[in-house]
Amino acid sequence: MSSSEITDLLIRAQKLADQEHGISNILQPGIIKELIMAEVLGHTLVPQKDLPDARDEFGNFFEYLTSIRRLNVKTNKDCSFQIDRVTGNNLSRVTRNKAFYFGIFRNHLEIDEVWEVKTTTVLAEVKRQIGSCKNTIAHVNFLLNWLKTNGYKIYPQT
Repeated sequence: MSSSEITDLLIRAQKLADQEHGISNILQPGIIKELIMAEVLGHTLVPQKDLPDARDEFGNFFEYLTSIRRLNVKTNKDCSFQIDRVTGNNLSRVTRNKAFYFGIFRNHLEIDEVWEVKTTTVLAEVKRQIGSCKNTIAHVNFLLNWLKTNGYKIYPQT
């Protein structure tokens, strides 16, 4: 397949994403994984970068964090998730959500697991990490062990 054929497919995918989901840029980081998670969870994707990632039929908002499971590596095994550019003044980015969903992907397009964590739990961890940060802007990290301790797996259902 030539690069022009791939480009043609991407152009077709972009038109479909815009028409069906209001996604104006399918190359926006994370948007395809968020679209996949929204479908799994029965949510509607919110493609605007400055808003929560999805909403349900009742108007509740949700934030999605994603990671690709890293196998066969010596350092940083498994998954880590991040909320970037967090300050004490923009915690509404956390509190505006009914819950947080953490998606573990096997590769860039195939989802393995989805975990749910209560907003109050995420907020407590965000505040903890901001409190120990030396900078005014923090990148808050959530490791897989934290997720397994504080959340519960909702997909696939066992």
